Amino acid sequence: MTVRLLVLAALVAAVATTAGPAYGQQLTGTVKWADSASREIEAANAAGDLGRLTNAAAMIDRVLTVTPNDALLLYYRSLALYRSGTLYTGLKKNDEAKRALDEADRLLEQTIAKSPTAEALALRSSVIGLQIGLSSNPLAGMTLGPKSSGLLDRAKETEPKNPRVWLISGMSAMFTPKMFGGGADKAEQDLRKAITLFESDRPVTPAPSWGRADAYIWLGQALHKEDKPAEAKAAYEKALEIQPDNQWVRRVLLPALDKPAKE
Repeated sequence: MTVRLLVLAALVAAVATTAGPAYGQQLTGTVKWADSASREIEAANAAGDLGRLTNAAAMIDRVLTVTPNDALLLYYRSLALYRSGTLYTGLKKNDEAKRALDEADRLLEQTIAKSPTAEALALRSSVIGLQIGLSSNPLAGMTLGPKSSGLLDRAKETEPKNPRVWLISGMSAMFTPKMFGGGADKAEQDLRKAITLFESDRPVTPAPSWGRADAYIWLGQALHKEDKPAEAKAAYEKALEIQPDNQWVRRVLLPALDKPAKE
């Protein structure tokens, strides 16, 4: 057995030990690592725990040293960076956010070259949208905006009933001026479509399955902007039913309902 295979075998054995025998019997190899990474990324994001996200990313990096061309692992590495970027942005640590998002964009470009899935196309669209918001270049929207929207259009064409694609479409609409087809009402429309699609979303492990709580979180923000605080609160409470440990909802979004929404 080669050294690379020995390393992978050791990594897989470590996951099986921490996950438990029943779990270990179901998944093997990089599939097991991808599933483990996806769960850890979402738990860390809900907790707002950047250290835990960093550890999840490091775990994926170790496996990528053995299987560097695995498109799904590259996707989850990008997702970890994306989640880190959003947390850094919320903390006003824009330099750290930019570094994370730039790396996510680079990895997603690689991922799409290997496997242009709707998941990767939509995630890269959202990454670029966040990059626009962090850019000091006033022309960034003019150059990166069409790139982001083009990727999202491709994602919709590739998999029109993917709820994460419509989630990202709704998120994008929140930051797009009404005169350019965005706005809170357009966001609400797309997010409600995402929520409907999530009801029948049954991806096969370890395919991406995140986003159901996010859809209610962003719906709540759209409703808040539309001056519908009671409906926004109901959306946030639904998000907490799905993801009880979500600190953004508990500590930031629910208390913000007592204040007028920012335009």
